[in-house]
Amino acid sequence: MLRQELVMTGAGPAVLGPLTVREDADGEVVNTRFGKVTIYRKSPITFPNGVLGMPDKFQFCLTTFPSEKLARFKLLQSLEDDNLSFITLPVDIDNTLIERADIEQACRDLDIAVDNVAILLIVSVQRDAAGVQLSVNTRAPLFMHVSRRLAAQYVFHNPKYQIRQPI
Repeated sequence: MLRQELVMTGAGPAVLGPLTVREDADGEVVNTRFGKVTIYRKSPITFPNGVLGMPDKFQFCLTTFPSEKLARFKLLQSLEDDNLSFITLPVDIDNTLIERADIEQACRDLDIAVDNVAILLIVSVQRDAAGVQLSVNTRAPLFMHVSRRLAAQYVFHNPKYQIRQPI
């Protein structure tokens, strides 16, 4: 029996296909720098080549961000290092940050069907005297093959995509 780990389908800026975990998969609560989250080690999302800057980390899970006011964001939590996690912003294939044609090309390059892809942008938080500023990396989004639970960070070489795109 399967149940939904995270489903955000339909209209809107944050759309993910169904990412499932086995009903018998035991959730484990871990402390992260963002608070306590539940992870499922038996149902990982695998990055065969790691993530940029972290080539030795391959197993992650996507979980709910531990703050209700930030529910639009998801936490990509390493299953190999409880201290390693990324704030991410799920985006639909039709979004205002990355052109659909570029997403479709990335899907072809990664051998992911467009109807089976989940796209996440890594979020950066900058604090200064004016307050908190959030930005996303549109230059190197994460593409996940939903049914195979495989993911890759894809680097666009087009300078129109920024490493710190304000949101």
